[in-house]
Amino acid sequence: MTAWSALFKKDFQLTRTVFFIGLVMNFLVLLLTLYVDMSTGDNLYLFIPLLAAIVLHIFYLPVILLISLRTEADKLHLWLHSQRSAPTLLLSKVLNGMVMMAVSLIILYLMAGLLITTRFHLIEAYWTDTLKAALLIFPHLFIISMMISAFVILLWSIHHALKYRIGHWTWLALLGAVILPSWVGALIDSSKPYKLLTQWVDLEMNFPTFSIDPIPAYAGEYLYHFIVIIGLFYLSAWVIDRKVEV
Repeated sequence: MTAWSALFKKDFQLTRTVFFIGLVMNFLVLLLTLYVDMSTGDNLYLFIPLLAAIVLHIFYLPVILLISLRTEADKLHLWLHSQRSAPTLLLSKVLNGMVMMAVSLIILYLMAGLLITTRFHLIEAYWTDTLKAALLIFPHLFIISMMISAFVILLWSIHHALKYRIGHWTWLALLGAVILPSWVGALIDSSKPYKLLTQWVDLEMNFPTFSIDPIPAYAGEYLYHFIVIIGLFYLSAWVIDRKVEV
């Protein structure tokens, strides 16, 4: 446990500057929101900066991981010669990024909640749907962010596995590693077997007070994406353990 805590702390120190800059940017977004409110006088427009900041958090974890891994690349021989396995080293970075992302998102949520309570007097039904939407958006941002992050880690590992083998051609291999999985994933998602395997346990999302149709969702789809994320993570760890040379 002590060794894990030390690793977790070390990974936090690698990206803490970015984390604190992100928190400052959150408060700048709040100031922009208040400026929009004073300039337009329309309560709907004031949520645009906050909503944009919340949605853009899908890139939070990938950026944190990329910065952390880029820092490790400067002393890659020390990192790879650690007694810890590649999955452990990568997991520490992922969990660090997720904690930072969660803190940043919670602050933005609190800002949005404060604005809603001070400017709107919503009846219970509207409050229920607003709260439910906010709670549903939170994990979905993490799922999308983790999927992007899994590809970032894989591309980083492929880059370091090939850079001494094929030199400048590495970037062509990375381009193929982006295009090919995207193409295969699109084929799988549009296939009938995919629908049969994923469309079970209906989790349709309804928001009666919002002017939108019910949003279809299935437990099988979430499980599928979780398996893909885990698979990409361990594939990256295998490449780092077996193929990366320093």
